Amino acid sequence: MTSDLPDNSSSTEEELPSSDDASIETSLGRSSEGLGESTITNDLTETTATDSDAEVAEEGVDWSSVTGATTSAAPAGSSRTKVIIGVLVALLVVAGVAIFMMNRSDSSPKDSSETDTSIPVKTKSLDGVKVEGAFGEKPTITFKPAYVGSEESFKVLSEGDGPIVEDGQRVTLNYLAVSGADGSELDSTFGQAPQAITASKTSLTDVLANALVGQHVGTRVLVAGDQTQAQPAAWVLFVFDIVSAETLPTSASGTEQAPQPGFPTITVENGEPTIATPTGTAPTVLKTEVLIKGNGPAVTSGQTVTMQYTGIIWATGTEFDSSWGGDPVDFPIGGGQVIPGFDEGLIGQTVGSRVVLIIPPDKGYGTSGNSQAGISGTDTLVFVVDILAAS
Repeated sequence: MTSDLPDNSSSTEEELPSSDDASIETSLGRSSEGLGESTITNDLTETTATDSDAEVAEEGVDWSSVTGATTSAAPAGSSRTKVIIGVLVALLVVAGVAIFMMNRSDSSPKDSSETDTSIPVKTKSLDGVKVEGAFGEKPTITFKPAYVGSEESFKVLSEGDGPIVEDGQRVTLNYLAVSGADGSELDSTFGQAPQAITASKTSLTDVLANALVGQHVGTRVLVAGDQTQAQPAAWVLFVFDIVSAETLPTSASGTEQAPQPGFPTITVENGEPTIATPTGTAPTVLKTEVLIKGNGPAVTSGQTVTMQYTGIIWATGTEFDSSWGGDPVDFPIGGGQVIPGFDEGLIGQTVGSRVVLIIPPDKGYGTSGNSQAGISGTDTLVFVVDILAAS
């Protein structure tokens, strides 16, 4: 069904340039200096138009496949966090696009002459996109393909009456993503578990952040996302249903536990933990220490865990990765999409906990290591993880 609400979309006629293939990074993620979420993952290597629409003259547009997402070393597990966050998030590759694609990432434009395929453009704004279906039901998106906008845009289709989504809140969404090239479905959570992401203006693209932050729970939004940084001239159309929103704690909270012998010292300043350089011989088996016992439910296999974390190399104390200083990040746990030490060490821990993991090479990156992170095949790793949520 159509909405009588004002149209928030742009309708200029210019074409966007194509851009280089680039990793879209991560749940629906964030851009980060250095490696960001990449070091935890197990990847060692983000129809027909309405009658009133005027038909746009056909124009050739460079086009490769819009359905294939270039993945980074970010958590391969939150595939849904690729299309939304990476094209919403380049993060999880569950169905090819996923929330992965709408996360922030930097890429340089690529001359459209570098590709040799093209497709006519018939829809250039969200005015030419029709969405049918009620909130909570899987929508139908129709338009004259291909869709290539002059800029990313969003349009409120129906407004909810729930609380207003605040910047930084954890938002639960149902969504449908379709290709702007031909309208084919790329991914959907309807009929499955909804997707939870952090609605943050620092981690999401501007259009996605603006489409979510400030809206009421119960709102349905149409979003046009430009994914040309991942695929030449690739656009994705999303319908998001905002199911709920909650404010997460910024760090672990619960009952403090006594430190165990053999673990490096953890100090905390302004809520952020730091790992001291370890001493002695590194353990050869996975070790787990709980410094704060959270009062929430236990993490189970298959859940996506929202966390803040820092990782160092045992031998040198060098910090190779940290999410602190940015929004919390999401990793799927128990499905082999992160390094084994994360899968094994976090299952059973309770939400709200602060956990220290000592991860030997065979539970980390194996004999090949992770050269991008400066991790050799013999390096033991230490992580301190604050478990903020699990869904």
